[in-house]
Order: sequence, then C-alpha cells, then structure tokens
Amino acid sequence: MITIEKDVPMPVGSDGLKYPFARMEVGDSFANKTRCYASAHAYSKKFQPTAKFTEKAEGDGFRIWRIA
Repeated sequence: MITIEKDVPMPVGSDGLKYPFARMEVGDSFANKTRCYASAHAYSKKFQPTAKFTEKAEGDGFRIWRIA
C-alpha cells in the first residue's frame, strides 16, 4: 500500500525541476557532473518548445547552454 503524505517540501528548486532550465535565458549555462542533455530536451519539448540547448564535455563533467 502507498502512503500519501502531506506538507512534504519539494527537495529541489521551487519549480520542482532538478535542473534550472526554466530560469535560463539564451546564453546562460551551468556545469554538471553528469550528462543532462536528455533532460533539457524533454523539458523544452514539454514546457518550452522554442528553447534549445547544447551540451559539451568540460573537465571531469559537462556544461549545458541555452542557445535559443
């Protein structure tokens, strides 16, 4: 049986997303230890179809940019 709990705060940002895609403007970027391009693509497809992202390896992680 699944227990429903009330008043449990969301552990991530106020928008409930793990990554800050909703707050990014064109030209913004962030570094991450793991790849997250698939998450960026899924975000843009579901919430903001005009947003485009790209990701490149950087040091021991990755950097993702909003490009449109």
